[in-house]
Amino acid sequence: MDTMETDLTVETYHLHVELLDSDPYIWRQIAVRGDLSLAELHQVLAAAMGWSGEADYGFKGQGKVLQVGEDRLLSTLITQPGEALIYNYAPAQGWLHKVTLKAIAPSEHPSPHCTAGERQCPPEFCNGVWDYVDLIDRLGDGDDPDEIDALWQKVGYDFDPERFDLAAANQRLQGLSL
Repeated sequence: MDTMETDLTVETYHLHVELLDSDPYIWRQIAVRGDLSLAELHQVLAAAMGWSGEADYGFKGQGKVLQVGEDRLLSTLITQPGEALIYNYAPAQGWLHKVTLKAIAPSEHPSPHCTAGERQCPPEFCNGVWDYVDLIDRLGDGDDPDEIDALWQKVGYDFDPERFDLAAANQRLQGLSL
């Protein structure tokens, strides 16, 4: 059986990924192959959200913590729409994501892709959602211009927490070697 035939038999999982406790809400809709391993799923989730993918990570599913390197496929962990996994990116910072299966369809696109999302991913140097909220507040505070300029240099002058770049998310996903 050649690769093209194999691709046709693999189902596409349509996932909704939300950064828990984010306010305003930060989320992505992605489509992936159901036969992704946990390590591959980590790469896809990190790229879709905008994380570098270099931090530690973990998954929780079916009521238990799944070991990094555990040989499990996405299709064995969530099988019905509405089922979910927890993806913990950079556990020391506490970036928790809920990954919910929205639908399963015949394979329509062999590589992962993002179909929608809202808001930019927080900078990785933030220590969780609450530190990110503090950063946003400080960026808008004009009391100390030197501190504000230093923060803008750190996040990048083009940083816009309200902006989500779908094309950039898909470019990161296309750059993965899965």
